[in-house]
Amino acid sequence: MTIYNIFDYTEKASANLNSQKAQKTMEKIELAEAKVGFQEEEGSKKDRFFSSLAARLFFLLLLVIDVLWGVYVSVSVSLAAVLNLITFGKVPLFRRFLSKFFLSFKRFLVCGLSLFVALFTPALGIMFACTYFLMYDKEGIEEVVPTSLQAQFKEFFTA
Repeated sequence: MTIYNIFDYTEKASANLNSQKAQKTMEKIELAEAKVGFQEEEGSKKDRFFSSLAARLFFLLLLVIDVLWGVYVSVSVSLAAVLNLITFGKVPLFRRFLSKFFLSFKRFLVCGLSLFVALFTPALGIMFACTYFLMYDKEGIEEVVPTSLQAQFKEFFTA
């Protein structure tokens, strides 16, 4: 790969020009270059701020949806537990419902914790969720993790 000297023009110009007028021209060029870099940096800061804000708003939206899912799962776990207690655990259908909804309840808690942490530190929140699903709930990857990220998780399983 070729390496280009981006300051080549200014170095050649400063070597060839010795007069007072040349020095003033060089100062103007350097000042103009400094202003351009400063303006790009301000735009970059604005872009970073808005992308960070947008990411946090999406995490907040997902957290609200997760809370709604948690309410549904909590009611389902309670109902399945009551039905299981009434039948003393002898009906296999109620036991399956209880185990299924309890697993969903654990996923709700992990996702809720991860999304809450992601509001403040997105990378750490995502790491919590990834760690749980990779270590304890590999089947949950297909049910909870978006399809666009599932391929990356499957790479971990083959390695």
